[in-house]
Amino acid sequence: MSWSPAVFFGCALAALFAPGLALDVKDFAYDYAPYLRFDSKEGTGDRCPHNASDYYHVRKAGDASRQCNEDYATVSNGDIPTYWHAMTCGYHLHIAYWTFYGYNHDCDCCSGERDAWWEFVVVKVRDWDLQPHMHEVMFGQKKGWYTRIPGHYEVHDTTHPVAYVGKTSHGTYHDDGGTGTCCYFEDFRNPGSIDMSMKTWLNLVELKQAGGEGWMEDADTDVWNGLLAPTFRSDWDLCSLVGCTGSSLQLCGTSGCHKSDIGDDPF
Repeated sequence: MSWSPAVFFGCALAALFAPGLALDVKDFAYDYAPYLRFDSKEGTGDRCPHNASDYYHVRKAGDASRQCNEDYATVSNGDIPTYWHAMTCGYHLHIAYWTFYGYNHDCDCCSGERDAWWEFVVVKVRDWDLQPHMHEVMFGQKKGWYTRIPGHYEVHDTTHPVAYVGKTSHGTYHDDGGTGTCCYFEDFRNPGSIDMSMKTWLNLVELKQAGGEGWMEDADTDVWNGLLAPTFRSDWDLCSLVGCTGSSLQLCGTSGCHKSDIGDDPF
């Protein structure tokens, strides 16, 4: 029996994407994990990312003292986890990456200080099961977010989107800058010559609503100073995300749509 090129190619594709050979989502999570760049003062004091599990157990034990990771080495060498989960949305794969901070300083003389804070970056991998390529990237900050398209954000080592981290509120941004006020886009995020960073792919922990680390299944907001863990947030459904939130004008308040390349269209 003879095989035409078209038939052979079709059979090869069918074998490649058979259920037993499904692409490993964890590999994609690793490949597209963000590269975080911190302000020049970040990490030298008590503003570094924190291990959420450690924080959770300390709070559950009744310890209400400030919990801040002061060792930048734990950030740079991969001791601190980044938490992720992914969803297939049509032909595309959405991967959310969450970083936990044990403490935020005041953004001015007297406001913004709080214990426990979560910030995120979401990556869209288009045509993930046939011709995967990173496209839109969503940057989260404070209570808002915005989305950038390729060419409008930086990339580290080909596949890792660069996110600049605000000095005090720890929001993520596609660029450096900031004037140091409490306004939405004005948190300092200037790496300077120190250029401290976090390669999140060195320590990725999957977020699971069941079967994961204990804190992921606990809806207690007291642990996180009034916040829900990512597994209980309304934006857990990554297929329902929109491109931005807030004003399309740059105001002091939430104005993520000012820098969104896709407006508030579906992500």
